[in-house]
Amino acid sequence: MIVFSGTDDRLIPVGVITQAAAALGYEVNIFVTGWALMKVLRKPTQPTWPKEFEQMVPALQQGMARIKAPSWVDMVKQGKQLGNVKVYACSMMAEVMGLKKEDFDPSIVDDVVGVTTFLEAAKGGQVLFI
Repeated sequence: MIVFSGTDDRLIPVGVITQAAAALGYEVNIFVTGWALMKVLRKPTQPTWPKEFEQMVPALQQGMARIKAPSWVDMVKQGKQLGNVKVYACSMMAEVMGLKKEDFDPSIVDDVVGVTTFLEAAKGGQVLFI
C-alpha cells in the first residue's frame, strides 16, 4: 500500500486492510508518504477529517466504539504482530518535512526508505494507493 492521505477517513481502511491481509497470511508492505507521515510520528497529529465528513464523524466514532473496533493504528500494530507487515516511511518526504528516523514511532515504522526500496519489496504484488 502507498499511503499518502493523512485524513482519518482514509487511514481507517489502511488499518482494516492491513489487519485482514495479515490475518490471511499475506505479506503487507506499507509505504507512508505525504501528509500520512504526520500520523506515524512518535507524537502524531490529531485526527483530521475532510470538511464534507465533519458532520458524520461523531456517528462514526460512536459506531466504532459500539462495536469495539480498534483504532487504525492498533489494527496496523496487530497486523505487524503476525509478522508479515512492514511499514516504511518515505525518505524523500521525511527529508522535505525535516523528519528523521527517530521522529517516527518505532512500534509502527520499520524503516525510512526511498521509493525504489519499497517498489522492490512490493514487486509482483498488488499495489493500493490510499
